[in-house]
Amino acid sequence: MSKEQIDAILEREKEGLAALSTYIQQNPELGGEEYKSSKVLCDYLEEKGFTVQRGVGPFETAFIANKKKGEGGPHIAFCAEYDALPDVGHACGHHLIGVASVAAGLALAQMEIDEAFEVSVIGTHDEEGVGGKIDLINEGAFEGVDVAMMFHPGYSTIIDVKSLAFHSYDFIFHGKNAHAASEPWEGKNALDGVIQLFNGVSALRQHIKPDVRIHGIIKEGGKATNIIPHRAVAEFCVRSIDNDYLEEVCAQVMDIAKGAALMSGTEVEINEIGHPYAAMVSNQTLVGLYQESLDEFDYVDLSKHHEGMGSIDMGNVSLKVPSIHPVLSLTDQLVPGHTKEFADMCNTPLAYDTMLLAGKTMAHTCWKVIQSKELQQKIKEEFRKSVMGDGTRIPN
Repeated sequence: MSKEQIDAILEREKEGLAALSTYIQQNPELGGEEYKSSKVLCDYLEEKGFTVQRGVGPFETAFIANKKKGEGGPHIAFCAEYDALPDVGHACGHHLIGVASVAAGLALAQMEIDEAFEVSVIGTHDEEGVGGKIDLINEGAFEGVDVAMMFHPGYSTIIDVKSLAFHSYDFIFHGKNAHAASEPWEGKNALDGVIQLFNGVSALRQHIKPDVRIHGIIKEGGKATNIIPHRAVAEFCVRSIDNDYLEEVCAQVMDIAKGAALMSGTEVEINEIGHPYAAMVSNQTLVGLYQESLDEFDYVDLSKHHEGMGSIDMGNVSLKVPSIHPVLSLTDQLVPGHTKEFADMCNTPLAYDTMLLAGKTMAHTCWKVIQSKELQQKIKEEFRKSVMGDGTRIPN
């Protein structure tokens, strides 16, 4: 009867949940500024009987909504995202993600379950900018959590999600100004350092594994053509599916930057930007349970195209807590995220129906976990074998 219970609870709340998601979609807020979105989610959860902590540490728009039944039992967390992108608004579907997690938490909290458990909806700020989940890991928000999950809309359905770990750096080259025509020999061209860095990275690409992505931009390159620039800045992001191999490639890129400084007679300063993201380690027991739940809810997979890998801060959560991050398709067309077309696709009746289905299937997956101590142990044992005690992935 668990499926019927979940169906009844969330069908009853369907209009309210859709209205909540539509409100967030129509009021897009950038990361760290999600005041309206955070407030409406917190207000809704409080109305439904959750104890809500508004703000986590210094992060005003993060929250933790919690409900317990009995003492002991597994602690389930659903991660909610609700930040938007510049210019294109909710072109990553975070208005759907946030409310799907609220729906899952609500369904689980209202089910008639004999076993003790605890459910939390963790509102994670600024996923697009700095990786808010990593901030919340550092604040202890995931301490004591036994299972964590969220869903993401996309153009293909992927239950066992992989992601690329990444580091991002500013390379700041310091040279010396000079008149470019009359005394160029007095100058040291910082832009030359940046250009040699790009050339070196291009040469490196021939010698790295195919999953690695290195992409960069020039943020500063000088002020006028007749002035040899004393300062130039490049930003590079380096990604790999392998956390350890990523560190090797990052070290190579840093060596290239130092060589570029030597070649140009400049000095280079290297600053890491934001949090490093870890590659996702999906818990295979949870992957199987979630696939079962999708099948039980008669999910129709629309996808005809395979979606590539990006980077997600849920990867860092997956090294802390057994986790999954399934993607459900909204289309049979290839519609990449972070585009106006994807934003439009995430604001349709099908998108809101998929959001509700994601809430139902996440709740049903976790109901199975709560009901079975054997499953709980299996999830923990798999996590222990795949992730080291210090939160790093054990190599295959």
